[in-house]
Amino acid sequence: MAYRILVVEDGVDTRELLAFTLDLDGHHVETAEDGRKALELLAGRSYDVILSNLRMPGMSGEDLYRRIEHGWLHLAPRFVFVTGEKPGGFQTQYGGRACPCSHQALHARAPSASARRGDRS
Repeated sequence: MAYRILVVEDGVDTRELLAFTLDLDGHHVETAEDGRKALELLAGRSYDVILSNLRMPGMSGEDLYRRIEHGWLHLAPRFVFVTGEKPGGFQTQYGGRACPCSHQALHARAPSASARRGDRS
């Protein structure tokens, strides 16, 4: 099953690699270089999964998540932080669990994040 995925990442190489990998798996991928561009895209369409870098200049991934919580609450459970930070500090601050960054782990997360949502909007 193909999912509509938004990748929000300020690093060009990382953004393109994530998009390429997910596209190879048959997903419909759109990218944004920062949180403001992501909000523009969200104003026009919905996504099954949102992958966002945690630390970005301007609007951080956390700020983007907070905006999504307030403007598109149904998208909040579909939000996945992507970070190079050590799992301990990240988990302490944000909760949740670390997901190793591999093609298999990324592929496995897309369906589970999408399955938690209640609608297809």
